[in-house]
Amino acid sequence: MNEVYEWRDAPAADFAVIGDPVAHSLSPRMHEAAYEALGLPYRYVAVRVPAGEVREALDYLASLGYRGVNATIPHKREAMEWARDADEIARSIGVANTLDLTSGRATNTDGPGFLDTLSDLRIVSTAEVTVLGAGGTARALAAVLPKAMYRVKIWNRTRVRAQELASEFGLTVLDEPTADADLVVNTTSVGLHGERVPLDWSSARESTVAYDMVYGQTRFLEEAARQGLSTVDGKPLLVAQGARSFAWWLEIDPPRSVMMKAIQ
Repeated sequence: MNEVYEWRDAPAADFAVIGDPVAHSLSPRMHEAAYEALGLPYRYVAVRVPAGEVREALDYLASLGYRGVNATIPHKREAMEWARDADEIARSIGVANTLDLTSGRATNTDGPGFLDTLSDLRIVSTAEVTVLGAGGTARALAAVLPKAMYRVKIWNRTRVRAQELASEFGLTVLDEPTADADLVVNTTSVGLHGERVPLDWSSARESTVAYDMVYGQTRFLEEAARQGLSTVDGKPLLVAQGARSFAWWLEIDPPRSVMMKAIQ
């Protein structure tokens, strides 16, 4: 667990991850390892911001001299609303996970970072992908996967939210969650709370890969592993997202191997 600061008590630093909860975040460890490896004099901290207080908190962090912030669940939409300018990918999905506090710019590294990890996993375009959830992270995947030629189906407990994403990005809506796909991606936050996604793993293929955006051994991944499936937690994605944020802020390519080693 990190030392977590309430936003009104945030210390002097250069970069931060904001969320609620945020104590589990490995971002500070990962970024600070990269700074040390490159001899950069920066500090990255974890800051808890309750929902509804993101705008006020970001203004405060900017006044303290913070250069950039990563926003995690559940703050990606509020982060986008704070931004004065956003790049094409952030505008296309309406949520941001990376902010430049000095300029007010926003981007989203979720989708591009996810594609980076699929390349590493050798999950080729045209693969069938089931996305579970319809929040900000799901929007990020919905924006990039079809353009990369993946065939995407989506399920959400609140069906209307899945239908909205499907109509916007050209996805297929599932009535029930299914593991009958090449890749099953959990974008919901249930893994943070030990809850279960109501998924029948017996429908999975031998080659199905289970991918949880939450890092660590979640119940979702444990159930997939018991079915004999390959599993991936959120650590590779965290590194891919973090590396893209790092380069976006500093215009320096970060040492990805160092970042991965720091969070293992």
